[in-house]
Amino acid sequence: MYSRKVQITGGSTFMVTLPKNWAEGIGLEPGMEVQMVSIKPNTMVMQPKTGLGKEEKVGKLELDNKDGAPLTRSIISLYIAGYEVIRITGEQITSSQRSTIRTTIQSLIGPEIVEESSDLIIIRNLSDLSELSINETLSRIYQISRSMFFDTMKALINHDAELAKDVEDRDDDVDRLFLALARRFRVMLYTIVERSGKEVNRARYFDYQTAAKQLERIADHASKIAKISPSLNEKISEPIAKEINETAEQALNIVDMAVEALTERDIEIANTALGEGENIESSLLSLDKSIRELDPQTAQLLGIVSDSIDRVKEYGNNIAETALNSSCSLPGEVN
Repeated sequence: MYSRKVQITGGSTFMVTLPKNWAEGIGLEPGMEVQMVSIKPNTMVMQPKTGLGKEEKVGKLELDNKDGAPLTRSIISLYIAGYEVIRITGEQITSSQRSTIRTTIQSLIGPEIVEESSDLIIIRNLSDLSELSINETLSRIYQISRSMFFDTMKALINHDAELAKDVEDRDDDVDRLFLALARRFRVMLYTIVERSGKEVNRARYFDYQTAAKQLERIADHASKIAKISPSLNEKISEPIAKEINETAEQALNIVDMAVEALTERDIEIANTALGEGENIESSLLSLDKSIRELDPQTAQLLGIVSDSIDRVKEYGNNIAETALNSSCSLPGEVN
């Protein structure tokens, strides 16, 4: 750590000198411009506009025998880590590996294949995710997840296979947005000053990232229900359909309140959401009792639906708890 005394020059300008060894080490010269950003009331970060640190971030992946899910996970890991270029090499890249790489790239925001040969594939990120608004992204993830869960219940009750398929397709949109948010969060952890300026503090971003993960899981459960809907031999009886619909609406209402509590930093709404989480238990118990009276195959499928509704309720509770933690200002934070 360096320590310097603040000096005054010209009678009105505060001045602090820089350590010479450090300045020379990063290539700082007289006349160069530096950016200064206040990240807390008592903390300012200085970032010189030198060439240091501007080198391209290249992630390297040796294929070996990787394919399928392991290859997909490796590419996504490099994407989330913040690499601008992913260089994939192999002795002889197979058609199956190429197909996996293309499918994975299509599931992400930004990356495109820019070079390809028998033993090399280069992927470059073409989107500047620093322009990605976390508020708008969280809102979009919430809207899609919510509509998926609402529509999957509608498809289940109405025995609508086409709507169920549409719900499954929308899960990819949520995954794409969530991974973009995860990438931006990881980059933010090691990048002090962003080109687009400070949008929210890191603690706030962490809360949004946590909430987004819960919403992504809700989308997964909506997709799960959509997959089993066509397996039902006939439409669900009206009494059971009514119970499922009402219980699902209760769970969704908890999520709605929890997201509102987080975005508005409203502790009262967060507490109300958590209170509703306790009230839904009796509805879930009643639904499970009704399901057990059905034929075994239908009971098994609707048991999965009931479990997913319970999970959605829990994810709403998790978001509400995050909202509680986020409702208080951090020490030194200016609202």
